[in-house]
Amino acid sequence: MEKQQQNSNQDAEANHGMLPIDAVFLDGLQSLSGGKILEKVLGHPDCPRLIRSMSGEDFFFLIHKIGEDSSIELLKLASLDQWQYVLDVETWEKDRLELAQTGLWLRRLLAADPQRLTKWLFSEGQWLAYYYLYRSVVVEVADEDEGGDDFGPEFFSVDGFFYVRTLQETQRGVIDALLRTMAAEDTLKYQSVLTGLAGVLPAELEEDMYRMRNVRLAEHGFLPREEAIMVFSPMDAERLKTGEPDANPRPVSHPEDVGAVPHWPLQTIQERNLLTQTLSQMSDETLLDRIRLEFSGLCNQILSAEGFSNWNAEYLEEIQRQAAGYLNLILKERSREEIKTAENLLRFNTLVSLFRAGFGLAVKLKWKAERWLETSWFRKAGLEPSFWGEAWEGTLTGILKNRPLFYGGAESPGGYRHFQSLSDLSATENALALLNALDRLMASLTERYPLSLSSATISGGPFHLTVHQLLLTLWARQQMGLSPSFKPLSFKAARNFLTMLREGDTVPPYHMFGFEAQFLEAFSVPDEDFATGSSENLKDALMRIWQDFSDEMAFVRTEAFDTKYSKCILIRTA
Repeated sequence: MEKQQQNSNQDAEANHGMLPIDAVFLDGLQSLSGGKILEKVLGHPDCPRLIRSMSGEDFFFLIHKIGEDSSIELLKLASLDQWQYVLDVETWEKDRLELAQTGLWLRRLLAADPQRLTKWLFSEGQWLAYYYLYRSVVVEVADEDEGGDDFGPEFFSVDGFFYVRTLQETQRGVIDALLRTMAAEDTLKYQSVLTGLAGVLPAELEEDMYRMRNVRLAEHGFLPREEAIMVFSPMDAERLKTGEPDANPRPVSHPEDVGAVPHWPLQTIQERNLLTQTLSQMSDETLLDRIRLEFSGLCNQILSAEGFSNWNAEYLEEIQRQAAGYLNLILKERSREEIKTAENLLRFNTLVSLFRAGFGLAVKLKWKAERWLETSWFRKAGLEPSFWGEAWEGTLTGILKNRPLFYGGAESPGGYRHFQSLSDLSATENALALLNALDRLMASLTERYPLSLSSATISGGPFHLTVHQLLLTLWARQQMGLSPSFKPLSFKAARNFLTMLREGDTVPPYHMFGFEAQFLEAFSVPDEDFATGSSENLKDALMRIWQDFSDEMAFVRTEAFDTKYSKCILIRTA
């Protein structure tokens, strides 16, 4: 009884947040391995208080950093609210309770504190107990005279009266341990649970559990997907406030009403940028707590909008970088690097509003690209983005995604990442300007030299048709005195062309001195034929095409030249 009262008191303790010294302690764990983090946390002078002072988000991050199966000691110290948060985010797959994951976490909680778990399953967690057992076991009642001899070896009994068979052999261990612990804690309640399984309506029970789970998670920013998706609704940056508003009050936080303020989601942002610089210079702890709370809610809303697809720590940190990236983007665009203005933007606007405005800058660039495509030669010709070559293809593909992405090439996993700075936007906008100039050039050239996209005309190499191939092939034919067209060169003509370009270069790398200027001159367009600045964009685009060609051929010896090395020139194979 005394032990039960102790547990009740522990779980009833209000979570008013961690002390400043605890926040500093947690910050020092960021770069450590899971084993080192566990060692440091367990060695904390007041580890139980440290753990229970954490928000559900911080505790979730902590055990994921350490490793779920290595965090049993921390689960033992955690509060029931922290347990509930972990179960809410770990055991559901969209609107369905995932039984294997539920069993896995029940096993961990049994190892951590079996008595507290069973008490919880007999009370607040009884719906979980009923649903999990209903979906996982078959229960038979023994005959008073014959006992359970007729049930077979796959059945087991804790009390000699109820005999249980697990539907999945992999779940037998955890269910056996769970039922024995429940029976040891309170035999009558244990038997009542098994008796009650006959009356379970699984669909209704799961629906009620899902509804209550959503209510709990909504307090952390996890909204229904149809509501959460609004976070990706672009907002005009002009609507943001940079000073004390006249009519609408600033966002107000009441930390005493929200319990523990999540610390780690914002603290994991390590990039040195305007957002982190502004936060590091803030002295208003109330404002900082509001920002920490809102940042966690913003990340959780993004997760909801994404459909809870992945809960590993790496994915969660990627969501945090996405949120911080768009916040930094809009702060830079609105404040022009002035820390005080950036702080006012954070003070007088919600982070969701700032995120939507930052995301809106990328969406505006997407709309600009879409308007260009509607009238482009490239679209009318039925060509794919690969026509522009790898780098420009990546830029165009990224900005046209439903949620536009920045193409970072080899520097980004998978080639893409979310926009984080004004330089990302300007680099993408510049690339689109170069594509626009090249597109107009191709429209003009194909009027003079009709382009047939039939395979018979352009095939002959292992590569997709690109603007590099068309321009360099046309120029090569002009240089060789052949009729100007986009038709592929013979292999002999291509090798002669390469020999001509390398005259004076005896060993690799071949620089082809003087020919870049001739290439640029061949496709130059008078300023009056282009809008202001477009001729300069065309020059920059042609220079990049020449550089790609020069890099591609720099170390290929003339005598070793083959069609497989011809990414930039069309060559007939027959």
